[in-house]
Amino acid sequence: MKKHRPGKGFLIAAIIAVIFAIAVVLVVTLFQIRDIEVVGNSHYSQQEIVDRVITDKYSANSLYLYLKYQYLETEPIPFVDKIEVSLKGPGKVSLRVYEKSIVGYVTYMGANFYFDKDGVVVESSSEITEGIPCISGLKFDSLALYQKLNVKDESIFQRILDITQLVKKYDLSPDQIEFGSNQELTLHFDQVRIALGNSGSLDEKVGRLYELYPDLEGRSGVLRMENYTEDSKFISFEQGE
Repeated sequence: MKKHRPGKGFLIAAIIAVIFAIAVVLVVTLFQIRDIEVVGNSHYSQQEIVDRVITDKYSANSLYLYLKYQYLETEPIPFVDKIEVSLKGPGKVSLRVYEKSIVGYVTYMGANFYFDKDGVVVESSSEITEGIPCISGLKFDSLALYQKLNVKDESIFQRILDITQLVKKYDLSPDQIEFGSNQELTLHFDQVRIALGNSGSLDEKVGRLYELYPDLEGRSGVLRMENYTEDSKFISFEQGE
């Protein structure tokens, strides 16, 4: 009768354990993140995105980070819809940031509620985000996160989108965009207000404002452009106190 060598099973188990340990060490060292590429971000800097994604020692492993963002729930990041993680190599990852589309914010009960082009509130924060204008003069009956602002005339959202796209096109950053009772537009830049009215020629008005803007810096008052058109070109400035 053939006898089994004593300890053979233990030897096999030990070999498997050693192989497993070597594999773990290789995964830990080989997949240690050494290079990170961040694309699609504008609200946050590259370092801010990295700091919010790599939050512990495990996240510093590219394979773990990839699997985490593929299959696990991750902590939400304000103003970010989602982040896709892809492996560019054992020690290199790419983070593609998909930011929420935000056109402005309204203030309510001490908080800032940011909304998209359709008027849906996508984020609330106590902080003011640079580059996103405050929209004042909106009358709404209710306000809730992930719900549409309940305004009487929903055409206001298209007008908000139009003006925010135009000021972005001409590289202007008003602190506030104010709507009057008949949707008259007023842009606020520090101590200067730009009265655009509610008539047409919005593109021409903002284009002309871009040309005049360097002369307005340091001044206080109201630039009257309500009646400006390609034909009349009427503009006046009312000096403030």
